[in-house]
Amino acid sequence: MKTTLLSREVGYGKEDVAELETASVKVQLIYDKTLFMLHSHIPASLWNATIGVPYSIISSLYKGNGEAGTVFQKWIQGPLGWKCIGCERHCLEQEQGKPERNRGISDQRRTYTFHNGRRQSLILQAVIWSLFEKTLMLHPFLGAETFLDGDDLETISAYFVPTYVNDVRFRELNKPCKAYTDTGIRVFQEWVAAPDLVLQWDGGLTEGRWMTGVYVNQAKFAGLGPYLKDAAGKRTYMEAFVQ
Repeated sequence: MKTTLLSREVGYGKEDVAELETASVKVQLIYDKTLFMLHSHIPASLWNATIGVPYSIISSLYKGNGEAGTVFQKWIQGPLGWKCIGCERHCLEQEQGKPERNRGISDQRRTYTFHNGRRQSLILQAVIWSLFEKTLMLHPFLGAETFLDGDDLETISAYFVPTYVNDVRFRELNKPCKAYTDTGIRVFQEWVAAPDLVLQWDGGLTEGRWMTGVYVNQAKFAGLGPYLKDAAGKRTYMEAFVQ
């Protein structure tokens, strides 16, 4: 069933917003916790070969750092509820404009730049899912000595999407998956069906999948950023309101 919008505004129920507020922060803390663990144990040469970005930079990708940038988690409301498929970073930078005439000061213009952390995000998703599965399997033997605690396991089970570096598990379960080959390391993620959306607005007619971006800054919920993603991958961002 397709949802048709006549403006670039999309509504969310209060319960959905409340769930995303809580879930996005929990997901963010697991990202940060896992990334710190990897940095502490992986040799620098292997880190550079797989992640390709210094920890000082990539850690801010998953935390947000005030007004300079926020984490943009990508969520889908699928058949099994809300699922997070990864994250990016949206940066806000100051652009130095030309001095205003007769005032002697510069016009400060705020412009957004975009950092797509797909490679790092997908690798991190695969690591987290692997830790999740192994913890469930070995939990009776590990006792309290587990990297992921009970709350972490509940969060991953509820909101993360199975992600691997090969498609063996998906073939065994006969489940659809999407292969990402532009990450340096081939990553396979379970396909989650997103709601179909048709947007009729001044710019014409646009069809695609309804995605929900969730902004998180310094481990705090910072708002929703819904968007329509068409077949070519182009995004049309919309305004969110609580209904």
